[in-house]
Amino acid sequence: MRRFLRRAWPWLLGLVILGVILSRVPLAAFGTAIHEGPHLQLALVDFAVVVGLLVTDSLATWVALLVVRVRWRFGRTFAVRGATYLLALLNYAVGQGGIGYYLHRGGMSGLRAAGVTLFTMGTTLATLLMVTTGTWAAGSHARADAMWWTLVAGCGAFGVYLVVIALRPAALARREVLEPLFTTGLGGHAIAIAARLPHVVLIVLGHWFALLAWGIDVPFGVAATLMPVVVIAGVIPISPAGLGTVQGALVYFFSDYASGATHEARAASLLAFSIVHFVYAMLGQLAVGVACVPFARKGDPAPQA
Repeated sequence: MRRFLRRAWPWLLGLVILGVILSRVPLAAFGTAIHEGPHLQLALVDFAVVVGLLVTDSLATWVALLVVRVRWRFGRTFAVRGATYLLALLNYAVGQGGIGYYLHRGGMSGLRAAGVTLFTMGTTLATLLMVTTGTWAAGSHARADAMWWTLVAGCGAFGVYLVVIALRPAALARREVLEPLFTTGLGGHAIAIAARLPHVVLIVLGHWFALLAWGIDVPFGVAATLMPVVVIAGVIPISPAGLGTVQGALVYFFSDYASGATHEARAASLLAFSIVHFVYAMLGQLAVGVACVPFARKGDPAPQA
């Protein structure tokens, strides 16, 4: 039972969050929105976004690996990244850790593989932080908003990290797990972040495309400002693939743009969309992952960098 609870508690937590949201909306409006929504249109859009994410993600990962002197072919990177999308169904960090597994399987030491994974994951989160801060600063939000101060703190912490990378303190730089971070330097970080930008932008816009496909007309300016916050909610490691947290953020920020006579009815409509969107996106990710696993197994061994 303890083993089961350890594995199941993230799903249970996500379902609890959904249950709390669902308890605050009219069930009749929720059921109607689920039944009458344009499912085929949303499923096609979600699958297209997943494929686009894999392409841009693979390109950014390939560049990041080159920066840390890992010479993979792009096709190899594409296959491995697609295969690790299965792990990302559990959590973003777990999916990134799958890259480290393939590096270690090819002969790279476990500590260095972990360091390379830290670099690819860290530059992705840094890109998301920069995009979110830029769009939030361009919006009309009060500067005392909790989210604003969270972003400021995050940017401050990232600035301190870059100073440490530039100074290269010997006590840290000689540690094998941190060596890839210091070897790349500021220039390597800049290259990896620039290569990651198209992927992060597509993550942000993917939710907006899905909203439009469901018939929820959110203005682009509003989506560009607020959707990065939804993406951040999805990478918080408390539930699988952002289950519950993403739905809560979508309902909170975009309910007013859904159809319905009352705020509660609009929230129910948005919640219905967010759940269906989550399911179709996960199915698309599952399909891509299953298709890529055989190619990842047949690929050439990961080189020792």
